[in-house]
Amino acid sequence: MIYSKLKIYFKTSIAKPSIDFKWDTVQNKNLFAYLQENFPDENISEQEHKDDIKKVFQEHFEPIGYILLTNKENIVRIKVFPYKIEPKNSLNLEPLIHLLEDNEEYIEYDYHGKEDLISIGKALKDGLFEFLEDTKEAINKKELVKHAVREAFELESGDIVIVKNDCIIIKMIDESLMRNVNESEKNTVANRFNGINEDDLKSFYNDIFLQDENQDFFYFVAEMFVDVNMLTSQIDNQTYEKNVFSSIQSIIIEQLTTDFDHNDEFFKGFAGYVFRIHFKEVFGFIAELILAELSDGNKYINEFLQYYSLDIVVLNGKKYKVPAIEAENGWKWNVASMISIIKVYMKAETTLIEIEDKMSELKEEIEELNISGLSPLAHNTNLIKEIDKLKQEISYGAKKLDECLNAFTSSGDNTKHKNEVREIRYDLKDLREQKDILESHKVSTDIVTKYTDLKRDIDALIRQEAREERIIEQNSESFELIKEALVKALTSKKTLIG
Repeated sequence: MIYSKLKIYFKTSIAKPSIDFKWDTVQNKNLFAYLQENFPDENISEQEHKDDIKKVFQEHFEPIGYILLTNKENIVRIKVFPYKIEPKNSLNLEPLIHLLEDNEEYIEYDYHGKEDLISIGKALKDGLFEFLEDTKEAINKKELVKHAVREAFELESGDIVIVKNDCIIIKMIDESLMRNVNESEKNTVANRFNGINEDDLKSFYNDIFLQDENQDFFYFVAEMFVDVNMLTSQIDNQTYEKNVFSSIQSIIIEQLTTDFDHNDEFFKGFAGYVFRIHFKEVFGFIAELILAELSDGNKYINEFLQYYSLDIVVLNGKKYKVPAIEAENGWKWNVASMISIIKVYMKAETTLIEIEDKMSELKEEIEELNISGLSPLAHNTNLIKEIDKLKQEISYGAKKLDECLNAFTSSGDNTKHKNEVREIRYDLKDLREQKDILESHKVSTDIVTKYTDLKRDIDALIRQEAREERIIEQNSESFELIKEALVKALTSKKTLIG
């Protein structure tokens, strides 16, 4: 969560990567103020979060150099060093090519049954990067691996090499199937896909793009658009209407080339393709983000949404009909009518997330108190049952011992009774030792009390969770109607009257 939010923060608040980048105290203060504001319940000093911060810094500067970074007591110090060696000049290039050529068993041609796809398996992919772990070269290792793949497979400049979590994918592009788009085709599908054959785009979409690691892609695009264009630049409605689609497509292109490869021509076409498919999804996310800001009392968003209640505007002496936030049933929403529902719904959603986080934390604490899969109470109950059995056996043995001692004093057969007394006493000693051991294994009262308190807190959260879920259920239909109406308004343009 911190990682994805930080990526947005760096895109909107940190200067573009450069070798001369300077990290000052103001930027440091702003970074940790942002983290504190957005993640008040997280301990930013934990190593996991420090690793996220470092990863975002590394990825931000990866295109131009590598970094040395320290993060102690919420003070980041960073130095950017330029790459000194181009991949084509690396001493490691030939060994990497040989690794690829010598491990063909890990290479799958006609991947997914497609002649234009090749997959390099995870074992070989990891081996390539492990080979570079100890290199002293100041080089972009990811780009070096991609260059080695290009050389080993004799790829064309337009072919795409994608380094994924579990493999490396090669997508070969037949540039003979691409064509220049004429000015007359400006508003056609050909222009939207940048002259690329739609079958190629469909293949890339189905075989490569639709993977788990891209499941948050369009939420990230929406979040980037809202953060950059609305919350930071605070564009007006006219600028929004004029630029919204091209701005979103530019964000998609930038993200695609960052995540996949630097084939701008292909990804310009692919951006148009996926934007068309995920159009409603992107604007659904944008609407949710806008409504969340409205719920939080953002004045700019409030004013931005007021525009859709104007009905008619006059610009440069011309009258225009403004798109309304109107549901399919004809009901029109304005800011005032939306806020009452949005606040209740959003507050319940936020509370639910907080409850789930707290419940997860408490369950982890309870799990730490369990013994061999049993709660302290169940553990003690089982022990008490065993102890009670031993007590009964001890009581029976003590009674038997008394009888034996009485018989010993009145009987003439001393040897027989001596042996019997000795055996009983030995058994009693063994039983008492077993009982003491079980007693020592009982969980302390403090731990039982802590467990009981945690269980009570979890039960209270479960009840609160049910209440919040009821609130969401009661308001979800209205919220969805508002969101759908807002999406319709956000994707519509004012129309000239007369």
